[in-house]
Amino acid sequence: MPPRIPTRYRMNVRLGADGDIEEWLATDEHLQRPVLIRFPGPDADADRIAAFLAPVRAAAATTHPHVQMIYAAGEVDDSAFAVAEWDGAVTIADRLKAGETLPITEYLTNASGLASGLAAFHASGGIHGAIDPRAIHFSAAHPARLASFGRVPLTTTPTGDTSALAAALRVAITGSDNPAVLPSHVAEGIPASVDDALASAEAGILDATGLAEALSASSLHPQPPVDRSWSLKPLVLFAFVVAAILFLSVLGLSIDVDPDSPFLYPAAPAEQEHATPTSTALATDTPTENAIPAEVTVYDPFGDGIENDEALVAVVDGRQATVWETEPYPSPLDETKEGVGIILEPTIPIGAIEITGTRETRFTVAWNATLPDVPGDWERLGAAQILTGTTRLDVAHREEGFWLIWITSLPQRTDGSYGTSIAEIRLLP
Repeated sequence: MPPRIPTRYRMNVRLGADGDIEEWLATDEHLQRPVLIRFPGPDADADRIAAFLAPVRAAAATTHPHVQMIYAAGEVDDSAFAVAEWDGAVTIADRLKAGETLPITEYLTNASGLASGLAAFHASGGIHGAIDPRAIHFSAAHPARLASFGRVPLTTTPTGDTSALAAALRVAITGSDNPAVLPSHVAEGIPASVDDALASAEAGILDATGLAEALSASSLHPQPPVDRSWSLKPLVLFAFVVAAILFLSVLGLSIDVDPDSPFLYPAAPAEQEHATPTSTALATDTPTENAIPAEVTVYDPFGDGIENDEALVAVVDGRQATVWETEPYPSPLDETKEGVGIILEPTIPIGAIEITGTRETRFTVAWNATLPDVPGDWERLGAAQILTGTTRLDVAHREEGFWLIWITSLPQRTDGSYGTSIAEIRLLP
């Protein structure tokens, strides 16, 4: 049960836990607005309560568009609470689970803004102590905001905060925890100066102000516009669910929502092991405009090595009307085998992969310089789910080699079987 929160706040819905901190969606009945209420769990002692309140009070003293606003805080019933603005609570970690990185066109402004916000927070005497992608809120309606104040600290210095923020900003644009995957290699238009700024901050060379200045001095390289309208789908879904929860809470229903639920944000599948492919087809039709020609190969190491091989050329023939389909599976794919995939060998280096196919198909993207003889030698670079028909992933540039689309989850068809259809896999510069 929550501590005795001031009566002006009506507790509506438990959202879940952020470590040992409980989070609730509530209503400020004096101002008729939604708020986020956070408080330590029942096992918190006096030292933990003090550690919770210190960064909360520093955040309350910080006025910055990239720092979540704190409206109230205090101690009550041998515990403590904080009342923050409700900004939708969609985090960078949530977006990554849904297969989305931070939009490239919005990255530099939000990244430099977050660094500037952290510098302002430090100037107010605050140490966050536990910055990661879950501590950064971002939705289409607001700039990215530093949040999750009061966590159990993992670091106690401004340098540690800045290093953690830089690491989170790197992951936010690359979608990878691997520090060797650099933003400029993955995201078209991101200059190498961003790599240098983040690396310097992670190494403790730049403080938050220096990181903000370095990122502000960088500029996107002009690129052709890309239609990413599909990327709002997870956020629209989240808004719909929250609206439904609020409606039900008015009726007095008790509803618990787990932010890590796969219903809201499907988790990225684990890295899989693979073996050498068995059959190859070469695209011969006119390729899609701007697409890089590629040789394609069925990859079925955990099955019979065959997966509708004769139709595989359809994925690179530049025509939406032709498709490659997996075999029909009587049960979910993970109950049959670890996955099935397609290997592509492009004629020149690529910078992005665009996949058009059946919605709710989940897959990972991996690369290797040669076809590996040992399972597990593929370098996994990202994971995604086809949300609205077409999904695009920016990938790290490689001079040569093979790309693997490894399908890990299949949607259920109307006849009860599980399978997917892939109309196009476009390899882009």
